[in-house]
Amino acid sequence: MATPPLEQASSSESSVSDRGTSSTETLFDDPDADIILRSRDDLDCRVQKVFLVKSSPLLNGLIQAASDHSAAHVGAREALPIVRLSERGTILHNLLTFLLPVTPVLPLTLEETMELLSVAQKYEMSHALDHIRGSVALKDPPLVRKDNALRVYSLAQKYGLRREVVQAARITLKSTLTIEDLQGKLDLMPGDNLYELWGYHQRVQANLARNINEFRGSAAYTMLKCLDDGATPVKTRTWIDHFVVSMTSKPSLFDLPEFQSALAQHVCHVPPVKRGCLSCAYLSIQTIDKFWMGLTTFVHANMEKVGLRHDDYVA
Repeated sequence: MATPPLEQASSSESSVSDRGTSSTETLFDDPDADIILRSRDDLDCRVQKVFLVKSSPLLNGLIQAASDHSAAHVGAREALPIVRLSERGTILHNLLTFLLPVTPVLPLTLEETMELLSVAQKYEMSHALDHIRGSVALKDPPLVRKDNALRVYSLAQKYGLRREVVQAARITLKSTLTIEDLQGKLDLMPGDNLYELWGYHQRVQANLARNINEFRGSAAYTMLKCLDDGATPVKTRTWIDHFVVSMTSKPSLFDLPEFQSALAQHVCHVPPVKRGCLSCAYLSIQTIDKFWMGLTTFVHANMEKVGLRHDDYVA
């Protein structure tokens, strides 16, 4: 989705303002300020433009236009040019903490965090955008989780944040995407976005199914051996085969607790002899870790081959 156009500073708003005479509230008040950024809700940020012009060529253009207008119409040396922006004061304040020599501050809510990312993207602030994303990645609990992935996906689509769209889409794979599962959630996003997400789930499943034999022949898979019936030679576990094949049609099974549950059921009860599997009961942590690392590598590699759109597929 396209981001809103930049709002140019109008001649009436690009006038000058003496410090202390403004009727607006001040969010930043740098004593060495040479520019005022004014939000759409009339909150001012008095800052040094040197920190802004290098961060965004688009913002640099707005600042230059406001400065030229000020110089042409007013001669007061104490006056500062004003650049009116279309962002809310709270978001503008958060953005500036990632541009100025102050402690960065993320918004408190998911919605405002996504809005902040969109504003940094709108003004083509690549370094600030990376800085914000880095700060978001350090959040505990994570910003994007299984319980809010659909909401993040919807907001990311709204703001045109493609990286967050892909991130959220992958996390939605931890849940099934059926009409029953989506009850009460269908109002979270437009139908075309939901259809795109559903198609993504279908292509991930198809890709996993197409390549699952690659993993079944890997060292991580074949090292899981046991005497399932106590009499026949060592063989590949049928339970783990069932687990990985089931995962291709239901990627939500790609979850360590799901794997541990499948292992526990096998250890406690192995049909048809209805007894526990002693060899699996004593699997080492190192063996389990190697298997899970191999499966994780396989799943992630196949997810990366599948784009959100059908023509995004990477062979």
